Amino acid sequence: MRLCLLLCMLPGITHAADTAQARGPVVVTIKPLYSLVAQLMKGIDEPVLLMKQMQSPHHYTMRPSERRLLSDASMIVWTGPQMETYLDKIIHQQSTVVVTAMQADDLRILDRRTKHGHGHSADSTDPDSSHVDPHIWLSTQNAIAISKHICRQLIIADPDNKERYENNLEQLINKIAQLSAEIKTGLQNNRQPFITYHDAYQYFEDENQLNYFDSISFDEETGTSLKHLRHINSSIKNEGIHCLLYQRPKPDIVNNLTRQTAIRAFALDPLGQFIENDKEAWFEIMRDTALNFKQCLNP
Repeated sequence: MRLCLLLCMLPGITHAADTAQARGPVVVTIKPLYSLVAQLMKGIDEPVLLMKQMQSPHHYTMRPSERRLLSDASMIVWTGPQMETYLDKIIHQQSTVVVTAMQADDLRILDRRTKHGHGHSADSTDPDSSHVDPHIWLSTQNAIAISKHICRQLIIADPDNKERYENNLEQLINKIAQLSAEIKTGLQNNRQPFITYHDAYQYFEDENQLNYFDSISFDEETGTSLKHLRHINSSIKNEGIHCLLYQRPKPDIVNNLTRQTAIRAFALDPLGQFIENDKEAWFEIMRDTALNFKQCLNP
């Protein structure tokens, strides 16, 4: 009788094991999103970061092991085709659940700025447009909206852990809100105009009411013209601009401007490529961005 019971139970055990093995990891494309997902999955499971090489998400070259990782994933979390351009076709070939941060409810979406020195753009009504600025995680309010969106999808995929996901979301939102208040307090008196090398910080600037003046480059594909460089150079001198922000590695143009003018240059890391603690990456990105803005803008 015992042997019969044991034999009857074996198929169920085997099926459970197969199901556990069949369920692949939650794969997240970029480090700031990975950080938010890791906070949501705390005590439940650990997501896997896809992009570990220091390359632009627009032109990332995937390794065979990374392609296999996507194929085995139970869920893929990405910003959207506006950011991870290299993934657009691959994502549409996946049969797994795909969570797009750009589709979160209550997300504040801004258009790319293309006219030099024309301030902030209006909200975009088309989040799938190629004109959208994809650096959405650099806003604390957007980070909360994205976290809620991802949490809903995690609960749908794993309803047994609904309460734990919800508790983690509440803790994450409180943590984000606290950091947001700290950043706003730290930057409330920093209204000096500044220039960026690449126009990647619009969401952070908009949320903290910073005084953006212009960017050296608006398009990674085309770079910048000599005419615009002359405009930047004269603006630094005529408008009394002493702050320039860029992403590492330091471009030659930035070195030239710091030699030719009195402008100061500070490095930012919006993707967290130089941050070692992946799970805390979003928080470290935001703190580092706030600190470098403050140091750069101080008279």
